[in-house]
Amino acid sequence: MARDAKRTQKAAQKRRQRQQLVQQEKTRRRAQEQGHGSGAVERRMEDLPVEECVISKGWRERGLAHILLARDLGNGHLLVGGYFVDLLCVGLKDCAAIPRVEKDEYATKVKFSIFNDEVEFEPLEPGVARAVVEGAIAYAGELGFRPNRRWPEAQKVFRGIDPQPNGLEFGRDGKPFLVLRKGDNLQGAQARLQRKLPDGAYRIVDQRSVDGIDG
Repeated sequence: MARDAKRTQKAAQKRRQRQQLVQQEKTRRRAQEQGHGSGAVERRMEDLPVEECVISKGWRERGLAHILLARDLGNGHLLVGGYFVDLLCVGLKDCAAIPRVEKDEYATKVKFSIFNDEVEFEPLEPGVARAVVEGAIAYAGELGFRPNRRWPEAQKVFRGIDPQPNGLEFGRDGKPFLVLRKGDNLQGAQARLQRKLPDGAYRIVDQRSVDGIDG
């Protein structure tokens, strides 16, 4: 009886070991094929080809840009960075990094609702996209505005892409230009400009009415 019990225990132990090895191999292959692990993706981020880079139409005139940068992970999946940028004053208002999304889902859902806005896009060079985002952040930083808290993560999507400023300008007519749009809560930004800058050094426009405030 003792020998039979030992044999049963050994057989059970071998089965468990085989199962563990099989599961480990499945996990390894899945990670290798899908590139799902964030560490693996980060290590090869700069080598990922750009699938698409787009910006909202009319962004230069509005001074407000929605930017999407999609990089190909392979196997029908994308790494996507989304950036909502105010080039006139406050910089990077919102951003997000989506580590893994199917191409069909990107095209039908993400591209048209990432910041809950309906946007018409046009193509943009990835280097210009990076210059727009980082330039707006730098300009806003001089005024005391910080980028969205998710920027450190979303910034990684630009790895391996050299910025191309191409004569980009921030502010308007050489001044910070704060636009108060419907639904915005920028009273703090308005107060900051008024405290930080001398008279005549900024302009505030309230699009909720037709009034402008010259600093």
